[in-house]
Amino acid sequence: MSATRTKDYRQLNAVWSIFFALLIFLGVMLASAIVNHAGIPNVIVNFLILGEPFMFLIAIACIDFHAESLNKFRRWLIVSALINLLLAIIQKFLLVAGHISAAPYDETDGVQGVFFISGAGGYISAAVSVSVSIYCILYLKTVPLWIRIFGLVGTIYQIQIADTKQVLLVSGLAWGLLALSKVQDLRKLLVYVTCIGLAIAAFWWATHNIELFEVYVQWFSRDDINNSNSGGGLDVKTEGIRKVLSYYHSPINWLLGLGPGHTLGRLGGWTISDMWSILSRLGATKHPLYDEMWSFINNNWIALSTTLYVPLFSWAGIWGDQGWLGVAAYLYLGFLVWKYFCIDDYCKFLTLTIFVYGFFLTQVEEPGFMLSMVTLIGLRWHEHRIQKAKLLS
Repeated sequence: MSATRTKDYRQLNAVWSIFFALLIFLGVMLASAIVNHAGIPNVIVNFLILGEPFMFLIAIACIDFHAESLNKFRRWLIVSALINLLLAIIQKFLLVAGHISAAPYDETDGVQGVFFISGAGGYISAAVSVSVSIYCILYLKTVPLWIRIFGLVGTIYQIQIADTKQVLLVSGLAWGLLALSKVQDLRKLLVYVTCIGLAIAAFWWATHNIELFEVYVQWFSRDDINNSNSGGGLDVKTEGIRKVLSYYHSPINWLLGLGPGHTLGRLGGWTISDMWSILSRLGATKHPLYDEMWSFINNNWIALSTTLYVPLFSWAGIWGDQGWLGVAAYLYLGFLVWKYFCIDDYCKFLTLTIFVYGFFLTQVEEPGFMLSMVTLIGLRWHEHRIQKAKLLS
């Protein structure tokens, strides 16, 4: 950072603020590891998983973009997203025809774009397509509107053929939160509420008139899963939290959790086990909670039928691993991104999308998703910075 050529005070202030907040987050993680006897590899890998997007945003912010280089960067990003979208659609036809295999995934879950055969690749690919298509609609004014709309339609088609309904759900929830943030601006609030109402009406019509959308009617009407009074989805979702609490032996656990990589996040949920042959030799540690959680998941039909209710998800992982201090430190990082880099509603929408995804599996800990989101935020931030500089010159 000290080698960057930029002399913009606000730019440097934003970068250094996030850098020091990352140090605070790392400090909390180290304290949690010491208290809970977690291995150093746990700290390193967990910090890289959670801190990487912020470090990447710092790197983007330190680049002294000018108009021409930023245009090249924008073209590279949009072309990459277009390749991801086209690959996802092509994969569907090839999988159905049997020309390729996505084992162990079927012809639906195997539609993953450039993230082919990578676990949550379908969700990541669709989420990236949604974010970039919205960017193109709003800001790529040099391209005819009908082409940009066609790209958005292609994205919706990708969501359907990949059966990534949660992407649509999360986008809707993030949009709703963005509307709530406009309570002090009645004009914007009215516009957002009207748009949400029209979107809901269009979605309702599609679910009852277009065969491709009929799956949503079945999804939302599954009382066997959604009825929490009968031990349904909500009880399954919160089982991990109850199990974490059962291991709390002192008040310090409320502050610092059970140690990095020991509970409900991506590292504790499966990564540390998948890499155990390597990490164990370096001194990594596992917690008994891992076996308990997977025994529960593998014996629960709700958890196996939809990722919506899987009790392993990012916010629970941050809280379980680092306690409330860890959650506070991570939220502070998010606040700084909101304060310094969310220069318009699009960036705020992306940030709120990340927040909502934290409640669904470990999307916040997926590099492909998070790096794409911060790249778009960084792109908009530089566009705004350059445009402002032109107005002042």
